Amino acid sequence: MASWKASLCRPWRVAALCLALALPLLPAAPVWAAPASLDKDQLAHLLGGSWVPRLAAGYTLELKHDKLGRMRLEPTINPFLQAQAEAWLKPLKSRRAAMVVVEPSSGRVLVMAGLSRGRLDPGVALDSKSPAASLFKMVTAAAALEEAGLEADSQLGFVGRAHTLYRFQLKETPRYRPQQVSLAKSFASSNNPVFARLGIFQVGGVMLTSYAHSLGFEKRMPFELPLKSSCLVKPANSYGVGEMASGFNRITTMSPLHAALVVSAFINGGHLPEPYIVKRLTRSDGMVYYLGKPHLGPAIISPETCYQMQRLFEATVEMGTARKAFQRLNRDKVLKNLELGGKTGTIRGPDRTELFEWFAGYGRDPQTGRTLAVAVLVVHGKVRYANPKKLARRLLKEAFRSPLYAEKKPGAVH
Repeated sequence: MASWKASLCRPWRVAALCLALALPLLPAAPVWAAPASLDKDQLAHLLGGSWVPRLAAGYTLELKHDKLGRMRLEPTINPFLQAQAEAWLKPLKSRRAAMVVVEPSSGRVLVMAGLSRGRLDPGVALDSKSPAASLFKMVTAAAALEEAGLEADSQLGFVGRAHTLYRFQLKETPRYRPQQVSLAKSFASSNNPVFARLGIFQVGGVMLTSYAHSLGFEKRMPFELPLKSSCLVKPANSYGVGEMASGFNRITTMSPLHAALVVSAFINGGHLPEPYIVKRLTRSDGMVYYLGKPHLGPAIISPETCYQMQRLFEATVEMGTARKAFQRLNRDKVLKNLELGGKTGTIRGPDRTELFEWFAGYGRDPQTGRTLAVAVLVVHGKVRYANPKKLARRLLKEAFRSPLYAEKKPGAVH
C-alpha cells in the first residue's frame, strides 16, 4: 500500500492520471461533412482566380479537392468559338483586348477570351477597371425612353459639335439656335451634348443613378469566378450629371462581361441576366455539387422601351459609328440573315497613354429566335492595331455559322 502511494505521488504519474480523467470531458473534434450542394459564392471561393484560364478553355475538367474528393467540372464555354476568338486575339500588338459572348436568355457565357501584353489572358474579360465611355449612353437612353416618354424618332436639340462637352452646350436656353437630331441618330453617332442634356433636363442624376444600379453598376454580380463590380461616377453638379449621362468621364467603368450583360437586358424583355460559366460540378460517384441555372433579374424597363432600344442599336450599325465595320451585309451569307445592333465607345485612359475602344452588341436569327450578345474591348497604345467593331462582326459570323450554330459538346477531358 505504501509503495502504491509512493508511486502515485510521483509528479509525472499524477499528471498522467489527471490527463486521463480529463480526456472524456473534452468535446470531440468536429467531423467535416461535405455540403449537399454549393452556391455560386462557395464555388467561386473553391475555384479562385487561378481557374480562369482553365475554365475559359471550354473543356471538361477533372479536379481533386482535399475534402470533396475527385470532381468533374463542365464549363459553359463553347471551345470552338473560344479557340477562334483566341486565334484572332493572339497576334494583336494591342496592350489589352477581350471578347465575350453571352446567351441573353440565360446568362450562359459562351466565350471569354482576353489578351494582355502579348499573352492570352481571359481574366481581361472580367476586369472592371476599363472606362465605360459612351457605352453608358445605353443606360441614359433607356432611362429617357422609359421616364420621359421619348421614342427613337423623337427630335432633340443641341449646339456646338457632337463629340465635345462644354458648359455652354448644356445651358437650358442655348445662346445659339440648336440643331435638331433624332434620338436614334444621336445614339448612333454617339452625340455627347444630346445625351448630357437628356441626363440633366429629362432624367435627372438620381433617376439615372437608379437605372445604372438596376443594370449592374456598383452591384456585386454573383459569378463562379472573381468578378468585381463596375464603378459609377458620382456627379457633384449638373455638369457632372451631363458627364455621367454621356459617358464623357473616366470614373464610370465596367468589364467586357458586364457590357455584354447590359446589352442582354435590352434584347431580353428588360431583364438583366445573371452570368454563369459552370454548367455542372459532380463528384466521381455522380453526386451533383453544383448545377448552373439561368437566373433573370426583375424587369427594369418595359417591352416597348426594349423595342425602341433595339431601334437605336440597329441605327448604330446601319448609319452610325459602326456602319463601316458592318457594311455590305447583303453580301455575307451568314450576317445578311441576322438582325444586328450595337453601341460603340471610345475614350482616353486617366493617364492619356491608352485609348479604350468598345463595341457591345448582339445578333439575332429571326427564323429560330436564337440571340447572342457580344462585347469586344481593345486597349490601344500609340498605334491602333485592331478594330473592336470588326472583331465583333467576325465573332458574330462565326457564332451563327454552321456547324457552330448548334453548340457541340467538347470531347476532351483536361
